[in-house]
Amino acid sequence: MGVGPAGLVGREGELAELAAFLDMAGMNGAALLLTGDPGVGKTALLDATAELAVTKGMRVVRGSGDEYETGISFAGLHQLVGSLPDELGRLPRSTREALEVALGLGVGPASSRIAVLNAALSLFDEAAKERPLLLVVDDLHAVDQASRAAVGFVARRLGGRRIGLLGAGRTESDASFRSTGLPELEIAPLGDSDALRLLSRRFAHLPRRVLSTVAHEAQGNPLALLEFAGSAGASGGQHGQGAGWSSGQGRDVRALYSARVGRLPHRTREVLLLAALEGSGDIGILEAAGGPGGLDGLAPAERDHLVMVEENGHTVRFRHPLVRSAVVDGSTGEQRRSAHRRLADALGDQPERRGDHLAKATTAPDEAVAAVVESAARSSLRRGDADGAIARLRRAAELSPDRAARRRRLSQAAYVAAWVAGHLEVSHEIMREVEGDPAARSLSAAATAGFLVLVTEGDADTAHALLMEAIEQVPMSPGPPSGEVETALFTLTLASQYSGRPEHWQPLVDMLARIPEAAPAAAASLARVHHDLGSVTDGMLRRLDEEISRLRDQSDADVVIRTALTASYLDRLPGCREAVSRVIRDGGAVGSSMPALMFVALDDLYTGRWQSSADAADELIALSEEMGYHLFAQVGHYVAAMAAAQRGDLDACRRHCEAVWEWSGPRGLRRLENCAHQAAARAALGAADFETAFRHATAICAPGVLPPFNPEAVWSAPDLVEAAVRTGRHAEARRHADALRDAGVGHLSSRLALSAATVTAMTSAAEDMARSFEEALALPGVEQWPFEVGHAHLAYGEALRRQGLNRDARVQLAAARDRFEELGARSWEARAAAELRATGMTRTGRGKAGEALTPQELEVARLAATGLSNPQIASRLFLSPRTVSSHLYHVFPKLGITSRAELRDALKALPPEPSAPPAVRATGRVSALPRC
Repeated sequence: MGVGPAGLVGREGELAELAAFLDMAGMNGAALLLTGDPGVGKTALLDATAELAVTKGMRVVRGSGDEYETGISFAGLHQLVGSLPDELGRLPRSTREALEVALGLGVGPASSRIAVLNAALSLFDEAAKERPLLLVVDDLHAVDQASRAAVGFVARRLGGRRIGLLGAGRTESDASFRSTGLPELEIAPLGDSDALRLLSRRFAHLPRRVLSTVAHEAQGNPLALLEFAGSAGASGGQHGQGAGWSSGQGRDVRALYSARVGRLPHRTREVLLLAALEGSGDIGILEAAGGPGGLDGLAPAERDHLVMVEENGHTVRFRHPLVRSAVVDGSTGEQRRSAHRRLADALGDQPERRGDHLAKATTAPDEAVAAVVESAARSSLRRGDADGAIARLRRAAELSPDRAARRRRLSQAAYVAAWVAGHLEVSHEIMREVEGDPAARSLSAAATAGFLVLVTEGDADTAHALLMEAIEQVPMSPGPPSGEVETALFTLTLASQYSGRPEHWQPLVDMLARIPEAAPAAAASLARVHHDLGSVTDGMLRRLDEEISRLRDQSDADVVIRTALTASYLDRLPGCREAVSRVIRDGGAVGSSMPALMFVALDDLYTGRWQSSADAADELIALSEEMGYHLFAQVGHYVAAMAAAQRGDLDACRRHCEAVWEWSGPRGLRRLENCAHQAAARAALGAADFETAFRHATAICAPGVLPPFNPEAVWSAPDLVEAAVRTGRHAEARRHADALRDAGVGHLSSRLALSAATVTAMTSAAEDMARSFEEALALPGVEQWPFEVGHAHLAYGEALRRQGLNRDARVQLAAARDRFEELGARSWEARAAAELRATGMTRTGRGKAGEALTPQELEVARLAATGLSNPQIASRLFLSPRTVSSHLYHVFPKLGITSRAELRDALKALPPEPSAPPAVRATGRVSALPRC
């Protein structure tokens, strides 16, 4: 092999592949990752490719990993974005702000992680409008995790774009940086002949014997070859002995770089240290930190080829990562602390980076610095960077001179680790440090310890005791709780909620009496909603709806989850769906993603997407068990049991219910036990096992009673009432229907309004029954709850059949059957079909010519004959377009036709239908019926 077009020896094959990569990137987008040992030539190949890209008319933007900035989210992406200020300014405002806030370049509500990644891709698209763009990222293994995710995100979406992404990373690094999914090109050491050729070109003055020794010791590593040979030449190494050559190429090359750095002027070393610790190479920051004329000190390092200033004049870059390491290694601790202080002063508009540099500049406890670092942690959390918040809170604790402040900050870090990030081991590790402090337990420590014992062991007794003791020691302020008091109150509410036992919730209720009305997502609001659904006012509902509307701009996972938790009691999960899905999708808040999965599963359950609900529940169970959050797994079992109950999968429902009872029973978690009883009652109703349904429903609450702190009593009320009616317990059914109506929950949502109206109709006198059911089914907004609507049709049809009104019953029972068929509710469909057969109506397969149309088929056919589309017919008849299509599929062969155009004539040819009694409206619903 010879010399490549870029002057690189032995790299002709790699350069050819990289040239082809550029051609592909310039036309249709491409990504590539160079891998290999330190010093093998990856950076040289990146430089050569960048130069070639410029000759091909491409624009080149560069960035690199920095081991001193791996803890700063989006530090690597900051370098790439910072090189494109004009393009950033041309982005739509929301897109631009997503990037600016995430990178600390602006203030405002943080966007989701996926919005930031999409904004970065949009920025690169904008930069590639006039000519192809090449993004070059060196030392990808040292890039912070958030930026690495951004690189992978962009790389997977380059198809059809004129953008190339070229990275480099060390083979020896852990596998996490390979998760970007980039295609790889491994860079191997040079062969012996190429190694000698490289040495001969650069060091022709050295004896052949010295070059051969260097080539042998360097083992084909180009950087080691050049540096070792340069050292030998500078020292007159006549015997071919370099200092410690055999002890490892990377370490020895670093020693050589250290010697070169050590020979630079003091002022130059100062500026290099600022650049090494700052990380991004931003000339403006270095100038501000270095003082007047500080950048003049870079010249000697540039002449010695240790650093280079980019063509745009905005960025300084080290020639090799080992140069940066040599600069830092060659400095004293005081020099590094001084540099960090100067950088902190220069970064006053970037709170997180300023806090990081101040923390590194400080060795002794200092409350002022600790407060700055804690504020940076809160900024990280608002941006959705839970890991960064944890690290900064721990550092703030280390810098706290006051032991109480130290415990508080450590406990907050542990709480974020458990609740938001899902790092139980980290949380336990921090709490062991807190508990090792002989001083009294802080409120934050109690909140964290209580949360951990609740979600991992299901020990509501211990959690409740810890929190009550801690909260009672804190004087309540006149306003709504905030800070650590709010966190403790929220955790106490969770413990009381899952317990469901009076000894736990009554002290909480007593405490609520001393707390003023708070925001909908606050712990006090959640506790009040859970305690008594009927107490929720229209004003609170309006405030909750406003909070939900703001979730699209909210990146704090804690705020999203708390808002969705309150919304879940009040049937407002659809409005939270996008935000909670973002928490799951972004992956930066694993702890919060488990509650988020709960809400996705519940939303799918309520809106009839049962397979999706079951899938989300299964994912929740698996994730919770894997992460050690065993309490959350029980919620997954409950949702899976409900989905199975409504689909008629009795075995699956029983399995999940038994899992909940087995885990929750010994721990006294009454609410979870009630959840399983609700699912078991629902399954038994679908199977027409009304006695079993009554037994499970009354395990939740006694007939006629809706106990406080028992929302399942409200949600399962229709099941208890129906089971009581069908088992002849009419007095109990009426008492329970009255209790639900008197609870005043109908104004909270159309689902609860339908439930209250349905149980009222079920227990009405015969002369009022039809009117009551008609009013229930006519309630606005009920169509978004398909199972409840089908259940109401079924109960209506069964009541009509028991009164001997079979013709009218068929309309309702057919509507119920069709609704359940569409939902995939097999047992419920079978129950409706059995009731239909009892009216004397049989269901056939796709009809043959001459067979009579069913009432609903006739109605669908008449509307279709007028020219209405399937969605329009579906809207008129409260059906789905799919059900309308199914009806027409059966209508055509029965009428002996093959198209809609023939419908009008075919319907005219039908024999006249017996006139319907005045009681039946055009919709097929009964408006008024004579007394029986």
